[in-house]
Amino acid sequence: MAPKKLEQYKYFQPIAWTLCLSFAGFETLLSLQLQNTVANMEQSTLNFDERLKAVEEVVGVNPR
Repeated sequence: MAPKKLEQYKYFQPIAWTLCLSFAGFETLLSLQLQNTVANMEQSTLNFDERLKAVEEVVGVNPR
C-alpha cells in the first residue's frame, strides 16, 4: 500500500489556503506600516541624523 500524498488529505486544501492568505495579509500589513513610516519621515523637518537616531530608538538598536 502506497502512502497517501499530502494533497490527498481531507483538510490539506483549507489549511494551505488559510496559511497562504494569512501570509499575504501579514505582508500587506508590513508594507502599509512601512509606507506610513516613510510618509511620516518625509513630512518631518528633522535632519537625517536626527531621523536615524529616532528610528534606532524605536527599533531598539544601540547607536555605534
